[in-house]
Amino acid sequence: MAYIESSPSGKKPNLFSAITIGVGSIIGSGWLFASYKASQVAGPLAIGSWVIGALLALFVALLLAEIATIFTNETGLFARLLTISHNSDMGFIISSSNWFCTIIIIPAEAEASLQYIVEAFPKYSEQLFSHGHFTGMGIGVVCIIMFLYGLINYWGIQLLAKANNLITTFKLIVPTATALIFFWASWNPGNFTAYHDTIAPYGYNKMISAIVTCGIFYSFYGFNTITFFSKELDNPQKNIPLALAGSILICLAIYLLLQISFIGSVTPDMIVNGWHSLNFNSPLAQLSILFGMNWLAIVLYVDAAISPSGTGISFVGSSARIFTGMAQDGQMPKIFANLHPLHGVSRLSIVVTLAFCMCLVIFFDNWDKIMIVVSAFMSISCMAVPVAFHRLRRDNSAKRPFRMPAGLTLGYIVYLLITYLLVQCSFPALLLSFIFHAVLFVIYCSVYHKSWHKSWRALLSSWTMFAYLIMTAIFGYITDNHLLDETTIIIALIVLSSFNYYLLINQKNYNKE
Repeated sequence: MAYIESSPSGKKPNLFSAITIGVGSIIGSGWLFASYKASQVAGPLAIGSWVIGALLALFVALLLAEIATIFTNETGLFARLLTISHNSDMGFIISSSNWFCTIIIIPAEAEASLQYIVEAFPKYSEQLFSHGHFTGMGIGVVCIIMFLYGLINYWGIQLLAKANNLITTFKLIVPTATALIFFWASWNPGNFTAYHDTIAPYGYNKMISAIVTCGIFYSFYGFNTITFFSKELDNPQKNIPLALAGSILICLAIYLLLQISFIGSVTPDMIVNGWHSLNFNSPLAQLSILFGMNWLAIVLYVDAAISPSGTGISFVGSSARIFTGMAQDGQMPKIFANLHPLHGVSRLSIVVTLAFCMCLVIFFDNWDKIMIVVSAFMSISCMAVPVAFHRLRRDNSAKRPFRMPAGLTLGYIVYLLITYLLVQCSFPALLLSFIFHAVLFVIYCSVYHKSWHKSWRALLSSWTMFAYLIMTAIFGYITDNHLLDETTIIIALIVLSSFNYYLLINQKNYNKE
């Protein structure tokens, strides 16, 4: 079916809309908790965690931007990177990882919205959310919220862009205003060195740990959403790099304001026993009440419902486009490649996405359960960027409207950093990711390759990815159980990861027709 790139008016979403899609996907439920949790882990040094997390996300985004400006007509580009650079068998692993990561974020954000709302109305909380889990009624309401996400996407990119522009504007104003109000309401500069007379009371290594354990890197995830809509955006060669970098830098500024204002606004008596002794359920809202600003707490509760919803709306659109891209590559039934002639989106992909999300809510019935799994699959998806980038730099001579300076060196560094962060996601999550990819790969081979001969060649065409998953799981087990000292782990990880990086880049395709 032909794809209609423009709306009836002939206009496509512009740079502003692309940035709002990125910002709307990045700013979700994380901003309400991350500054508090990062302070608990790293103290005032949490400020550095945000900078490092943003730089890593920015480097990934810029590597991705170079690829995206070459393949502007690709649907669901981020999920199809290794399909484009290597082969469809290897690409299926990353596509499935990205699809699952994108899918699971949708119920996570819907659950966050409802969880925040019931906190504001304790009288109804037990009926929807009890003992840390959603009740049957609560799961039903979560499903209704996700259904509304789907309706907005059902009518195509134009409605999605308009809805996201409004939501994102609200998402930008409230966190920024909250930080500025906190600066005004309570400012204690001594807090930055109050505990143990240092900005780093728990050591500099905690600054790195907070990036993973406190959801800082996750708080920047979502910039990739822009590339899923590259085919539908105006002037993608110019606007994609600007939108990717712009959305990350805007969010960094907001996160830094929130982190600095949180550190400076807590009263000195709260941190007498250390930053780890802080105890909040709704940190920003509770601080607002302590400052006598109940009205701000109400605004925060409202935003807590809206912000995750904006992210959920964007990720429904992203996941549907992953389905479409996989179908175009022969990794999903061709029916998912059929696009609506007017709205340019596979409506069947949206329906199946929502159905799968509703099933996930049953197994992951609270926000905490989802986060560690999301972090693992998110890191695996991001790892594909430098691998695809290196291979395409070497094998693809196409003109690059945007060329990343020192891209090959930067790609290698990004790969090592992402691998290190992945290892910090815990062994159970890494084992789950390996099992998930192995099972899906078997299903994929049985459905599309059918014969043992072709299935074996499919495995040979992608074995380096499975080697990578096994390697990270082993290091995750070693790290979790403290079997080696940290220096030895880092050195061994760099050596083995570097060798695996070489193998990943040079993976051969044994299933050529």
